Amino acid sequence: MHLSKLEIFGFKSFAQKTVINFNAGVTSIVGPNGCGKTNIVDAIRWCLGEQKSGALRSDKMENVIFNGTSNKKPMGMAEVSLTIQNDKGILPTEYSEVTISRRIFRSGESEYLLNKNICRLKDITNLFMDTGIGTNAYSVIELKMVETILSNKADERRTMFEEAAGVNKYKLRRRLALKKLDEVKVDLSRVNDIVTEVEKKVNSLGRQAKKAERYTNISATLRELEIDFAERELSLFSKQKEDISNRKESNFKQKLNLESEISKLTDELKGVKSSLHEIENNLQEKRDEITSVTEKIYNSQKQLSVAEGRRNSLEDNIDKYHQELEELNHQVRDTDNFIEESKKKVEDFSNQILEKQEENNNSESVVNSAKEELENKRKILNVKNDSLLEKFKELTNKENDLSNIEKTLAEKNKIISERDNKIWSLTNKIAKTVGFIEQLQNEKDLAQKNLEEAESDYLKEQERKNDLENELNKLKDEELNRKSLINSMKDKITFIQSLIDNLDGVSKGTKALISDNEWTKKEKRLLAQVGTSNEKYRLAIDAALRNNLNNILIDSVSELKNAINYLKSNSAGRAAFYLSDGEHSSKNNLWTKLNNFTNNRKIKKIQNEQGFIGWSKDYIETERKWKGLFNRILNNVAIVDSLDNMIRLSTKYSGFSFSTLEGDFIDNSGLVESGSSTQADNSLFGRMQLLEDLKKDFPAEEKKLFEISNKVEETENELNSIDLKILSDKGKILVNDLANVDKQISQFEFEKSKADDEIEAARKEIQKTAQISNKLDEEKTELQSQIDLLKENKNAEDEAKQLLENEFKESEEKLNESLKNQNKIRIELEKLLAERKNVDNAIDRAYNTLKNLDNSINKREEDINSATNEKASLFNVIEDSQREAEENEIIKTKFQEEESQINSKYKSIQSVINEKENKIDELRKEREILTDEIHKSDLRLSEIEMKIDNLKEHIKENYSLTLVKKEFDDLDTFNFNERENEVLELKQKIKLLGPINLLAYSEYEEEKERFDFLSKQRNDLIESEKDIIKTIEEINNTAKHLFSETFEKIRTNFIKIFGSLFNPGDEADLKIDESEDPLEAKIEIIAKPRGKRPTSIELLSGGEKTLTAIALLFSIYLVKPSPFCILDEIDAPLDDANID
Repeated sequence: MHLSKLEIFGFKSFAQKTVINFNAGVTSIVGPNGCGKTNIVDAIRWCLGEQKSGALRSDKMENVIFNGTSNKKPMGMAEVSLTIQNDKGILPTEYSEVTISRRIFRSGESEYLLNKNICRLKDITNLFMDTGIGTNAYSVIELKMVETILSNKADERRTMFEEAAGVNKYKLRRRLALKKLDEVKVDLSRVNDIVTEVEKKVNSLGRQAKKAERYTNISATLRELEIDFAERELSLFSKQKEDISNRKESNFKQKLNLESEISKLTDELKGVKSSLHEIENNLQEKRDEITSVTEKIYNSQKQLSVAEGRRNSLEDNIDKYHQELEELNHQVRDTDNFIEESKKKVEDFSNQILEKQEENNNSESVVNSAKEELENKRKILNVKNDSLLEKFKELTNKENDLSNIEKTLAEKNKIISERDNKIWSLTNKIAKTVGFIEQLQNEKDLAQKNLEEAESDYLKEQERKNDLENELNKLKDEELNRKSLINSMKDKITFIQSLIDNLDGVSKGTKALISDNEWTKKEKRLLAQVGTSNEKYRLAIDAALRNNLNNILIDSVSELKNAINYLKSNSAGRAAFYLSDGEHSSKNNLWTKLNNFTNNRKIKKIQNEQGFIGWSKDYIETERKWKGLFNRILNNVAIVDSLDNMIRLSTKYSGFSFSTLEGDFIDNSGLVESGSSTQADNSLFGRMQLLEDLKKDFPAEEKKLFEISNKVEETENELNSIDLKILSDKGKILVNDLANVDKQISQFEFEKSKADDEIEAARKEIQKTAQISNKLDEEKTELQSQIDLLKENKNAEDEAKQLLENEFKESEEKLNESLKNQNKIRIELEKLLAERKNVDNAIDRAYNTLKNLDNSINKREEDINSATNEKASLFNVIEDSQREAEENEIIKTKFQEEESQINSKYKSIQSVINEKENKIDELRKEREILTDEIHKSDLRLSEIEMKIDNLKEHIKENYSLTLVKKEFDDLDTFNFNERENEVLELKQKIKLLGPINLLAYSEYEEEKERFDFLSKQRNDLIESEKDIIKTIEEINNTAKHLFSETFEKIRTNFIKIFGSLFNPGDEADLKIDESEDPLEAKIEIIAKPRGKRPTSIELLSGGEKTLTAIALLFSIYLVKPSPFCILDEIDAPLDDANID
């Protein structure tokens, strides 16, 4: 097998079709730099499938197409073909001659051909695998391969060994097997996850099926027992109801007699209380006068204390100011001394500076003189250099021109005869090509017109579709938002309704009263249900009312007693109540008035405090009936803007409570409730109002959603009616047709253009050659005489230049000495100037210090005078405060004596009232006892009625039976508790079973079948994984054997060839790390010419590296030669002795 022919057309510098035949033996391609020798190597590499544009010395792959010259147009295509003789059948194909081709067009399209049939790059790569032919194989040896082979990049060096060993196909098979193994592992992992999940589900359904069977058996037993128990309870309740009714009638008659006696005593009590009221008013007036005098005494004492404290503070300040004044005067004296010493230093520095400035002026004149002398000599030397350089350039140009003329004369005659033959052949080819182009151009115009129409139709439909899609997306977003809003409203309504219905957070007693109508027939409401507020203040008011929101509202005292009796008689727990303003109004007694008098002043102060928002009671919206109740509960509760202000005001104003908009609260006792804030929607307060608002807004939101859904459906129908695929397919067909026509036109125009250019170039070249040949002889004679004269002139100029250079060096040394002396003087001068400046700055700072000290002295003298005057004025204030406090103490004592007399009279009348009230209370207690008994009877009767109704409803709801009264002989001896425990035990068993899935058995059968199928699939994957691992091991063993065997052969050859290229005794070897896998281990090259012991082959000379690389490459060739071997200037670093 060998390379027989290379055809290049339009590749890089090969504008014309070039054919290179490779016969038996060695074929050499020679030429000057830049003539395109390496382009032939690039063409072979590119044809074999090179994908890196950088390896072809281009930025992108399209750049390999001939790009034109000043006389030739660029080509639209490049093509390279390689013909290989497969006479020994090494290539895996039945053909004895194999031609591979590669084309590329400027449009970026690329083609591979195998014997003129289009194929894939993979087909070509597989064809030449392990044959020594390829883009990176050792069939093409370039100079850069020397560095590659000897570099530390083990992968590139290993590639050649693997190519020679023929293990690439095994590595490819191993890579594919490993990829397949990864896929099997991923599938196995996925199946394992599914099997685990299904197995859990099968086990769960099995347990559910067993639980459903147990549920059915227990339910049947429970039905039988519970119906019998209910019939017996119904009979017992009927008997109890008759006994309670008789006892109630007797108690009612006793109650009427007691009420008559209570009415008589109440009328007598009213007369006594009217006289007590007048005395009570006098007592309150006297206590108000005592409070006023007490406050005046407190103010006088406070003013006296402040004045005495201020007087003591002024005396301390006067002593301190005198001490500071003495220290300031001492600092002034020290600063004056420092200024005098600094002025003397400035005068000394100024004298030294004048001396140095005079020395600097003298040195500067010396430097300027030396610079002027050096510059004059430099100009003369530059003129001489320029003259000499011009003569040298002229001589070189003349010699080059003479050499070129001699070469050109030898080539011109040969060119003329070749170009005449070429012109005749190309003229015939152009005539045929023009006919083909005209026919294809007509086809192109028609295809272009059809394509423009198809594109226009497609763009219109595409734009319409995009508009509809954008509109649909907007509508769907709006629909989704509406649905989310409606669902949120539904959830809120359901949640709030459940909280209201379930009485969430309400005590056991309150729930019992709300759910039972025995104690009252009126509507039962909690405090949280009768009021609301703006959402902004809801959390603040909720926090203030939190402990009262679940209190029951009562319209009358009788209702209150009924509720309390119900709780006690039924052991239903405890509850809290509020009476409406009609039954309970606040009594403004003496202490209430006193408290209000004090609080009114605090209220005004709080309202002016920072952070105050308002009073909680002012933000309540409720019925007039309950307005007073809220005012009492929220009296003195303020709303503030932050937690900090809440804490600050609570410590400042005792007797007041505060809450924040976030729900923090502190009461007047100091109890604080706070934490993470909740939403206003979850507030207990105002739930009823919030529920009504949500129900009112819900229908309007549903209507909007219905309208939007209709629009979505209409838009989707219109969008689905648009089918762009038909227009797209039509456009693709037309684009392909147009591309094919363009490709053919481009190919024919390229051929015509190429032929025209070649004819024109040939004619011009013939004409130029005739003219040039006549002039060349004349130019040759003239150039020779000019060259001789220039050489004589150049020698004279060189001698003159040497003399000038010597004079220039002497002047330069003189200037350097002058500059060195000048720099020394300048440094000393700058040092003196800096020291004088530092002293000047110190003097300025001292003057500023004196000024500041004077200001401080004046300030302290003013402070002493001011404090002395203020101290004198405070003596009068202290005397006035003491006198006013003594006078008010006398008045206070008088008022207290008068109050004591009035209070004695008040107590005597109060004792009479207490006696009558005690008597009335005793009678009322007796009445209340009877009322409680009656009420208990009513409650018990209601309870029995309710139990009977619940019992009937329970049986009907659970078993669809109507419960009727039956007579039982063993009712008195029947153990109800034991039967109830049996029923409860069965219910508890059902409850412990948890949720029951009655369809569990059928679902279990389906999932069991699926589990069995997946288990089989998992077993198949496990077997497949084992088979792949076994295959990989076999591939590894075969590849390792081939690689090791080939490596030893190459190593033997390398030692032998290295010895023949170098001297006897030189060392060379190849080593591989035996501790690693041979297929991945690093290959080390050892080369030690005699007399050298380099630690690395990188330290060898360029020639030694090249010879080492050549020895290794030919060692590989001896083991497995490639069909051809291309050497591209690999001998460049070698000297003539090694080349020969």
